[in-house]
Amino acid sequence: QASVLDMEASNATLAVAHPDAVTSFSWSYDGSTILTACKDKKVRVHDPRQPDTAVTTLDAPHKGSKPMQALYLGNSSSILTIGNSMMREREVGLWDLRNLANPLQRERMGTSNGLLTPLFDVDSSLLFLAGKGDSNIRIYELASNKLHPVNNLSPGGLAQRSVCMVPKRGLDIMGCEVARVLKLTDNSIQAVSFKVPRREKHKFCEDLFPPSTCSFEAAMDSGAYFGGKDATPLLSSLDPTAAAKVKEVDEQKMPAETKAVDPAPDRTSSVDSSSTAGSTSRFNNGASKFRHVNGKGVPASGRYFNLNPNISTMDGSLLTANETFFAMPWKGGGGQVYVGTHGKTGKVEPNCPLLNTGHTKAVTALSFSRFDTDILATGSDDCNIRIFGVTEEGAASGMGEGQLIGELKGHRNGIRTLDFHPTCRDLLMTSGLDTSVKIWDIQNFKEIVDVGSHHPDNINNCSWNYAGNLIATGSRDKMMRVIDPRSNTVVHGGKAHAGARGPRVCFCGRKGEGEEVLLSLGASVSGERELSLWDVRSFEKPLCTKRIDNGNGVLFPIFEESTGMLYLAGRGDRNVKYYEILKAEGGSFDALYCHEFGFDGDPLIGISPLPQKTVSVASVEVLKVLRLSSSEAQPATFTLPRNVELKEYFQDDVYREIRSCTTPAVSVSDWIEGSDGSIAYESLRPASMPLLSSRVVTRATRSKTEAFRREIDEREKEDKQKNDTFAKMQQMAITHEKYNPNKSSGQVIPKGKAGVDCTPIYDSDDSDAGWSDSD
Repeated sequence: QASVLDMEASNATLAVAHPDAVTSFSWSYDGSTILTACKDKKVRVHDPRQPDTAVTTLDAPHKGSKPMQALYLGNSSSILTIGNSMMREREVGLWDLRNLANPLQRERMGTSNGLLTPLFDVDSSLLFLAGKGDSNIRIYELASNKLHPVNNLSPGGLAQRSVCMVPKRGLDIMGCEVARVLKLTDNSIQAVSFKVPRREKHKFCEDLFPPSTCSFEAAMDSGAYFGGKDATPLLSSLDPTAAAKVKEVDEQKMPAETKAVDPAPDRTSSVDSSSTAGSTSRFNNGASKFRHVNGKGVPASGRYFNLNPNISTMDGSLLTANETFFAMPWKGGGGQVYVGTHGKTGKVEPNCPLLNTGHTKAVTALSFSRFDTDILATGSDDCNIRIFGVTEEGAASGMGEGQLIGELKGHRNGIRTLDFHPTCRDLLMTSGLDTSVKIWDIQNFKEIVDVGSHHPDNINNCSWNYAGNLIATGSRDKMMRVIDPRSNTVVHGGKAHAGARGPRVCFCGRKGEGEEVLLSLGASVSGERELSLWDVRSFEKPLCTKRIDNGNGVLFPIFEESTGMLYLAGRGDRNVKYYEILKAEGGSFDALYCHEFGFDGDPLIGISPLPQKTVSVASVEVLKVLRLSSSEAQPATFTLPRNVELKEYFQDDVYREIRSCTTPAVSVSDWIEGSDGSIAYESLRPASMPLLSSRVVTRATRSKTEAFRREIDEREKEDKQKNDTFAKMQQMAITHEKYNPNKSSGQVIPKGKAGVDCTPIYDSDDSDAGWSDSD
């Protein structure tokens, strides 16, 4: 049961019975009702002074078996529920108490096991979500009955066991500290400060600190409450100067013997992990313009299901795709590969046509060429790489040795990664369990470079840089290396992360940046997944490090050069997190957390982006992907919301030019000689779509005299219209009286006297002739 106690009269108690244990309790803004969550999977709204019946009941907002929580969100009709889905994912639901049929919003928070603790600041409408065992704190802002992501702060330190919020009067108001959260860890308490950067730090910001509910004066006493009265909290200003003036006046009114000096506040040092992001005008300093990107999956009718991918030996992603095809290893002997065509959705039959690669062992890596959509490379545990030419007809009827273009031999152990060169048509980079990286000429089927002496342990993955003159490798020896493949020398090397697992790496470069950064994905000492950005010229210290979550799966990075967005999808996860890689002031780079999108269905085992030229710029799509689970492939799009009027224009603030997929920058022979060539670019802009930057915004500019004259003219026009209408109605009344005199004067023709003249006789001065008032 839930009980309400009167602390002044300890015998006064209100008890609200529940059929099972109560897992959370929350007061409404005015204290008239309480919100409870129970183990029977129901959320109830009670008036504790009338405990027999629930005012409102919400049945099973979350389908999981773990305990739920429910929270009132300030002075609004919205409530927050926290629980787990049927797939054991943490969920957050936003509901309107006036209509509980469907949630206003539902967010998935990954597959971590720790319970989420919600902290809501009524004054700023900021919601903080901290999970037990996590080290990061998610921040949202409640606006227009929707939770907008502000930041995903990773202050570092040990995993949190519990959290609480410091009252508003304990904050550094003049320093624009909007919240402070205390984290309880295994052996310490860590203070995490959230600040909004402002230039004038000695000026009170009324937009950040509206009148607060932190008043020391109660709106009513317990007797009034138990008597049935309701009252909203009294508000008080957080302005320190105003508070000082009020205090001075109050002290002057107090007797001398009662005056006391307030003790100085205890300001012990704390870890200051200032937040610099937001979703509205108050908290948007340093926020990414892509923070509102929405992910959207397709319904079941648009998916490919009944798939049978081979997941036994894969270390990397199981899926590769281009604008025409997608491919994945298939269970069965001989290294079979399923090649599908986009658009032909639905059930894949068990006896579907396959590509018989001719490998003697399972296929462990595969990749499509960047320049030729019909070229597919496959690598296997039989140490060989095979190049095939695929067609739509072959994908529909089956393919085999007839589509084999050539074979590459040279690795001494199984193949693990394949990556085509970004600017040269016929270069392919491979790595295997023999700790070597090789670069091949697939036109002449010969080995060009063997980087085999720099890695003492297995290689996790490899990545080309933007110009294609450097490669980066992440190894199980916890080292990442940047290598010049043409001179076969290590340019830089260093340890990426402190955790036990080796890093995965990815170059993040764009046209016009002048430089690029290296992304590394690994784990911290406590086992949390994290990302770091590095200057490729020095590995002494990362440019930034962001905690991601506590997941265990391998993270697959997708960097989209046109928009500068980074997408992270983990094996075994259902969520895709995305960041904007942004060059900050001073030349440093940062990864700004934007949001995350949760897929339904089974956990992810592979994901592949589609080329950027496949996105719909009219819908402001920023990415298309194909996500693979154990038996299904699901397309998804990521879209940036824009006003309908703006969608008529090409969003040149979002899309940069992309590298041409038809014109290579350099040939193989020139690349070997040291040339990087000149990269050809193409725009995503359709010829008929004007640029957003060329849009002319016309605003009416007129003088005060002109505005006043126009206002007078409008009033005169309105008065004339009223007068004309009144005159017309008056003329209609006169006409009616002229032709219907009896009806107009209110006379009624007697029944049966239709032929009688009933014309009224009106009095007149002439009828008095011959009479005198004196008679």
